[in-house]
Amino acid sequence: MARRPGRRERGIDAEGGPLERFALGLRELRQAAGLTYAQMSAASHFGASTLSQAAAGHRLPSRDVLLAYVHACGGDPGSWERRWVRVRHELDGLKAEPAAGGQLGCEQVESTSFIGRERELDLGVALSCFSAAAPG
Repeated sequence: MARRPGRRERGIDAEGGPLERFALGLRELRQAAGLTYAQMSAASHFGASTLSQAAAGHRLPSRDVLLAYVHACGGDPGSWERRWVRVRHELDGLKAEPAAGGQLGCEQVESTSFIGRERELDLGVALSCFSAAAPG
């Protein structure tokens, strides 16, 4: 009996925004290539979990991870890199919009530059939000 490779990926809301649409595109690319993350890992020299996170829709992958992902799937690196730049600019624009009250909202913080440092980033965001909400 053949073993089912890996876990099922969690769903992503295609209407969620540029990051979610980008992740869905990566998933479609991998599915079209018919590869598992383990197979991609062997071809890309990035871990399967890193490649999986690239298509999870939680944060934008680094440029290097993106290019390794696309290369492993046989995609066009140039078009994916241009798409990545557009999404990154969109996300930067979303972060720069003030929330109600004229201040940046704590919920708008994006962690694309902190892969592997999620715990520290979460603590920093929590402290920042706490001090922003503290009276006077």
